[in-house]
Amino acid sequence: MAALIYDHFGMWSEDMETTKPAQEWCCNDYDGPIASSLFGLCLRYFALRYEEITGLPKSMIQKIEMLRHDMNIVSKMHQTHVIFKLSWIGVGKYGNVDWRKTYAKCYREMPPDDFFIFAAINGIATRALWRRLDELERRHLANSYSEVIRYTATLMFDPAVFNLVQYKTILVAAQNGWPGAVCAWIGMRNNTLSNVDYLEELIEDFNDSVVETPDLSHGNNLGKATLLAIREGQYHLLRYLPNVNTADSFDFLFTDGRVSFDFFQQLINFPATENLLNDKLSDYLESIARALLTWMPDSEVQRLQQKGNAVGDIKSINCINRILNGNDK
Repeated sequence: MAALIYDHFGMWSEDMETTKPAQEWCCNDYDGPIASSLFGLCLRYFALRYEEITGLPKSMIQKIEMLRHDMNIVSKMHQTHVIFKLSWIGVGKYGNVDWRKTYAKCYREMPPDDFFIFAAINGIATRALWRRLDELERRHLANSYSEVIRYTATLMFDPAVFNLVQYKTILVAAQNGWPGAVCAWIGMRNNTLSNVDYLEELIEDFNDSVVETPDLSHGNNLGKATLLAIREGQYHLLRYLPNVNTADSFDFLFTDGRVSFDFFQQLINFPATENLLNDKLSDYLESIARALLTWMPDSEVQRLQQKGNAVGDIKSINCINRILNGNDK
């Protein structure tokens, strides 16, 4: 049957077919090398060395820089919450981050409480991981300052809170750039991330009267997560989420109808490496910019143009004018 699935870089594709759902990661899935191929091992070697690379083909240097970019993102996702080493990041056959190998390496290297935090960030927390903790560790996690970690811990012993905390957890995870947590709490499996679907994982503990599965109580959570990720510069998150229509979520981010010029710049000025890792990024962000300009009152569009002229941002001004001319607004 036709389905949305991900390629080895975690990007959505509507052109492939699958009959099997993504499988979540298990702690004993991998006990092998940190890279899946000699090619991946070579890329990993150079990506971990922070020195100028010379003497290699330009295409190879680009792949190394892409991997280094991604490894830095993975490191930043965790560095304020647990001890995390770049050398724990696994690399796949094609030189991409291998999340399952990374999980397995961290499972072996981290103490149980740190790994549960890591699991909450990556949307792979399970009761089996929770049972590894003693009461003091559980209490500490249930009182974490991070809503994602705190609510994931709470979910392990009180699944009935799911509907109460789902919305907030998704938004916080998106702001932090944690794709696994976003997918797990939305209830969407990603083949690349191998995340848990928390609703499915804990469904046996829910009564029909407690959880309504057909739709999300707060509406387009994917759209809101996408806009928050863009605002916070978490472009990598968009590799793992489908390109949804965000128009009905604009009033969530811009409650007074005023769009900051900084946000519009985020739609235009994004890291070149992210564009290499996600070849649909540029078109998708422009579609959001187009929908945003259509949604905004004329007076706000003019204010945006004036701001662009004031700061001399030619790229953003040209983009606005091109979209407006195309829309005849």
